[in-house]
Amino acid sequence: MKVTLHELIGEHIRVVPMDKSHIEGLYEAANDENIWAHLPKTIRTLHNMEAFVEEALQAKESGAEFPFVIIHRETGKIVGTTRFLYMSSASKSLEIGWTWFHPSVWGTSVNTECKYLLLQYCFEQLNTIRVQFKTDERNIRSQKAIERLGAVKEGILRNQMIRKDGTFRNSVFYSIIDSDWPSVKQHLEQRLQLTYTGCDKGGVQPCRPGI
Repeated sequence: MKVTLHELIGEHIRVVPMDKSHIEGLYEAANDENIWAHLPKTIRTLHNMEAFVEEALQAKESGAEFPFVIIHRETGKIVGTTRFLYMSSASKSLEIGWTWFHPSVWGTSVNTECKYLLLQYCFEQLNTIRVQFKTDERNIRSQKAIERLGAVKEGILRNQMIRKDGTFRNSVFYSIIDSDWPSVKQHLEQRLQLTYTGCDKGGVQPCRPGI
């Protein structure tokens, strides 16, 4: 699956392909332990971030993944990252994952706008028929965020991964398919309009318009 985008621009964010120039900005955005509670690794040092970016770019070079950084348009600062994984031209499908944001933008429109831009690109440019998400069964915040997108919960795969502490992880799988996209798109546009003009009442935390 060939991804050839330069950037996706929303009201408050830009979604930009990751490169090595983003290392320091990502490191600054990663300086909160709460980010790493349910992720496969923890980044604590600049060297850790350099390795994280290098691995992501190697996966991009091989065609396996396509990593992005999310930049807040007003401040110009990196506030998080996400990527396409398990990209399959044959199946016309991919996964959006490895998403994390600095807690300063949790509960704002940032994740919704990011996923809206990526999903729009997937279904309207790449012509995918399935986009999937997965998260740790223990990660309730992530599950709620995915469900607010309008994704369908498909089930739980038991012992799907081994956590960094050695415990076995059950993963919750969700998907949005091509026939879902028109209604999901409308739903996300309505949610984003609320955040631009006031507050999304469905949010886990109060919205902060303009973030």
